[in-house]
Amino acid sequence: MRTWPKHPAIYEINTWVWLGELGRKYQIPVDLATVPSEEWDYIASHGFDAVWFMGLCERSGWPDNQSCQNILTWCWVKEDDRYVIVVNFSDVTSQALIRVPWDEMREKMWRLDDRLSGETFERSGNDMRDAGLYVDLGPWKSHIFRLNPL
Repeated sequence: MRTWPKHPAIYEINTWVWLGELGRKYQIPVDLATVPSEEWDYIASHGFDAVWFMGLCERSGWPDNQSCQNILTWCWVKEDDRYVIVVNFSDVTSQALIRVPWDEMREKMWRLDDRLSGETFERSGNDMRDAGLYVDLGPWKSHIFRLNPL
């Protein structure tokens, strides 16, 4: 695994907008699994250290608990590393289910290493991909999870 540079260059993509633009350009529906290779080559040619797919992690709540709207989420891929960033952007405790976007997580167990607290959790890839990862964060708290297959 490569180490991060002191000041990494990160290319941020508004994922849903970008996929919509590609769909119009190629005149077919495009998702992350079907992005044409020349588009990935174009991004890679700029020499960024990582690509940040903004807006990929979906969050949801429950009919009687909409505190999920206080939760901000991001998913990040760098080479083989996957990160999920979760922030409670409010002054009240909030809960959410965070659905990760990676189908290849299915049928495996994953270790989530919280880079902020040092805590470690084990979760099913099927659960994180389908129902979602349950988070319960105190006011202004956050997680930066690095996901590792077990």
